Amino acid sequence: MRAPIRRRLASSVRWALHSMRAAATSAAAALAIIACHHAMPRPGSTPEPTLAAESRPIRGESMILATDALAVYRRAGFLVSSGEMPFIGSLGYLAGRTPDSTIVVVAFSISNHALSFTREGDQYRAAYDVILEFHRDTTLVARTRAHEEVRVGSFKETTREEESVIFQQLVSLPPGAVAVTISTRDAGSTRIGRAQIPAYVPRLDAWTIVSPRATAVFGRDSVAEFYVERYGPTADARGAALEAKVLDDAGHAIFADTQPLRTTGATVRSTVVRLPVGRIGFGVLYLSVSDVVDDVRGTRNASRAPLLVTFGEGFAISSFEQMLGYLRFFATAERLRTLRDTAPEDRAKAWAAFLRATDPLPSTAENEALRDYFARLASANMRFREEGVPGWLTDRGMIYSALGEPDSVMEPPGSDPMQRDRVQVWEYQRYRVRFIFVDQTGFGRWRLTPSSEAEYQALMHRLSR
Repeated sequence: MRAPIRRRLASSVRWALHSMRAAATSAAAALAIIACHHAMPRPGSTPEPTLAAESRPIRGESMILATDALAVYRRAGFLVSSGEMPFIGSLGYLAGRTPDSTIVVVAFSISNHALSFTREGDQYRAAYDVILEFHRDTTLVARTRAHEEVRVGSFKETTREEESVIFQQLVSLPPGAVAVTISTRDAGSTRIGRAQIPAYVPRLDAWTIVSPRATAVFGRDSVAEFYVERYGPTADARGAALEAKVLDDAGHAIFADTQPLRTTGATVRSTVVRLPVGRIGFGVLYLSVSDVVDDVRGTRNASRAPLLVTFGEGFAISSFEQMLGYLRFFATAERLRTLRDTAPEDRAKAWAAFLRATDPLPSTAENEALRDYFARLASANMRFREEGVPGWLTDRGMIYSALGEPDSVMEPPGSDPMQRDRVQVWEYQRYRVRFIFVDQTGFGRWRLTPSSEAEYQALMHRLSR
């Protein structure tokens, strides 16, 4: 972190100076900037879809594509709460003032809509309480309490569903096994959240990697950032630079970069590793950092931390195959088959080629077509959900995800919402096509008519040429 930034943020973390070393304070400042950095997608034109006729969902197919997103976070090693106030978090570690102390960084994120906001003048205010407890066997070794306030400028911001509120706390503990319990309570309601996880507080003598939110959303976040410290005498040549690699769940390297480390103390060097989200793929990934040394000595003292790249709310991905399933309404069957048949060690190159082939504006840093597609998927998931079926896998969700918002939606006036065989007509003037949906049961389960389904398949075949 640049010295001016560190000075500006010093006052916000001065409380840590009394009990923790200055390096930890710098880390907290760095983490505050990392937590707040999210690039908003640039506006772009809506591209023509390039879809395969084989992209039609199969009724009764495995719901692996609708798997519980929180389960993916748990498998990746994140803190995941239970209760009515959900949050996602992680533990990080920094070297303490002595070898017998380690600074535990507890960080988690919650969405605005999990809090109860009240209007105060031209702003909206919410508050929540956090209790952190650390047990060793049956002994309580540390306990902290915090009361936090959140203020936003509009009602719309109070309904944000993404993880927009960041909490973090630094606690000094002796190395060893602990049980960590995090309890949260919304100050304006009875909603609570709770997470408990066993952890091992390490004695740090090489690397540490910390991020308050080791997650990223494709199309929203341009980079995923991690604060990294390297311990040892700063005159040691091993501490001059680090090699950062992104590994997939099988351990294959899909991205690599080298960058210098800055001296922040007599035995500490540090940096912020910035990973380009658009180039590292999706799902459960890992950042691995290690020394950059010559071929004779090899690379030693490697450390790694999890990173989860998702498509947005409800679209956490745990496997490459699952990612391809989400792309069924975006790419042709041939392109998806090419990705599916690619050997794991070659997937990074194949994915880069896929992005180039589907990018309508190669001069920009992101793939606008993919960004807009997953925005439609997220919208379809909320608008067209049916009992037991995710919204994007319903007939209306399929059409919406593939083609976007219809130019007009027609339904006979005065029809009873509980009436069977209700009809809804979607018109897409640019394609000169209409799709007819029928609610045969009266319970909002809309199905394409056979003729409309055939027309959809013909349109997809025409667009994929």
